Amino acid sequence: MVDKNTIFGGMLTTLGANKKTNCDALGIPWEPKYMLIGDANGTDPVPSPSQTRLINQVYKAQLNQLRVSEQDANVLIAELVLPPDVGGWWIRELALEDKDGVFCAVSNVAPSYKPLLEQNSGRNQVVRMHIITNGTSNIQLKIDPSVVLATRQYVDDSIKNVLPANKTPGEYTRVKVNNRGVVTSGENPETLAGLGIKDSYTKSEIEAMIAQASALPVGATVAFPLDKVAPGFLELDGSVKSAAVYPDLAAFLGTAFNKGDEDAGNFRLPESRGEFLRGWDHGRGVDPDRVVGSSQIDALRDHYHAVLSSEVGSVAAPVSGNVVGSATNNLNATYRAAGTSVLPATTTSLVQGPVAARFGPETRPRNLAVVWCIKAWNAPINQGNIDIAALAALATQATEIKLGTAKIATQAQADAGEDDGTIVTPKKMRWGFTFSKTVNGYFVFPTWLGGLIIQWGTTTTSPSADLAISFPLNFPTRLVAINGTSYIGGGPSRDTCIMLRTDGVGKTGFSAGAYLSGTRVAEAFYWVAFGW
Repeated sequence: MVDKNTIFGGMLTTLGANKKTNCDALGIPWEPKYMLIGDANGTDPVPSPSQTRLINQVYKAQLNQLRVSEQDANVLIAELVLPPDVGGWWIRELALEDKDGVFCAVSNVAPSYKPLLEQNSGRNQVVRMHIITNGTSNIQLKIDPSVVLATRQYVDDSIKNVLPANKTPGEYTRVKVNNRGVVTSGENPETLAGLGIKDSYTKSEIEAMIAQASALPVGATVAFPLDKVAPGFLELDGSVKSAAVYPDLAAFLGTAFNKGDEDAGNFRLPESRGEFLRGWDHGRGVDPDRVVGSSQIDALRDHYHAVLSSEVGSVAAPVSGNVVGSATNNLNATYRAAGTSVLPATTTSLVQGPVAARFGPETRPRNLAVVWCIKAWNAPINQGNIDIAALAALATQATEIKLGTAKIATQAQADAGEDDGTIVTPKKMRWGFTFSKTVNGYFVFPTWLGGLIIQWGTTTTSPSADLAISFPLNFPTRLVAINGTSYIGGGPSRDTCIMLRTDGVGKTGFSAGAYLSGTRVAEAFYWVAFGW
């Protein structure tokens, strides 16, 4: 009888040892293929190397794994997975059989009953057999994947081998994969070249094209014959502008026309209203001692006027104009030769001719009134009128009563509910929300509402033991409260007491039992649970 003194173990049979020795000598792989399971007819078997079969074999299946122990290179581990629909017998003895049908290894195990599903108890059961050999380098397992099952540990280990945890977690815009589609590395290039995009313009090329989108560079002065300002221009009216709104023009003009009363970050335009424009002398000497951009008042060049009269030696009739006496040049040489009678130098005479004189507060030529403007930014061609002033207003922070711009809130900001300067999108409003409209269902509130979870269901207790009940959805953090009520035909049942317990479970489920007058009974009941 099996007790605490019973020793369990296995070994290669004589047939198996001979087969392995022969394979090693010939240099060919030894291929164990099947595991045999027996119940030993209810006895406590003692394995022997001389065995050629099990005492009472009840099951035979292909191995799903044959591997060398990580702790000992001379220990061979054979593994078989028994599905839920296989069983109805005790497991007391194990054996291995190779592809040629040789009874290779045998072992006894602690008795274990493998139930069938029809017994209301089904499970996947893993059976492992450890065999000590003198070497495992020449052992090979060939399996048919259509007839074997893999344990969860085997799958986990296999995935870890394919997907080792040696990558830096994060989001990447460019990744590299191997020939199995597994990501091997990732990076976040900041340039188009880094992303492998070759048929594109560089930033400097695009800026150059934008600058050339207009025939005029920023800072060029143009006259418009209407009271309109074309897109990309500003009137030269001496006003103060923002360097943030007009960065190119601010860089061009600098502070050349500032008067000192401009706020930080602003600059002033030159004043051209009511002015003629004149080319800067720039060292020629025609209009010396001028600074480019400076203004100049009106002036009349120094000159002389001769007085004409009917005296001897003068012309018979003057023409027109204001004439002033001169001590040195009253008449030119021709008139002086004709006579000596001239006006004294102190005498002024108005000579009025046939054309009426034009008088005013300034000396000026004929002219056309225009609006002088300066190129302020390079507007794209044929894109309509761009109102920079309106855009500048829209660039400020938006509020409930003011049109403007605002950033999109992160999920953390949406969940915190404290930021009043960002916008929450519908996706972030719904984030975390889920709803199962079934008899055993749940309702998960969005994360910005705290992620509260309400779950419900209905079941019937067992008259023999507490019934284990799993929640439709595990509570991520904690179960706060749970309540149950019995029902028969839609209404409360007699004086049945429903006992609910969460010991050792809590976030994943609970157990329930029903009692009537102190006796455990089968009772249908509703339950509802709250948590997050």
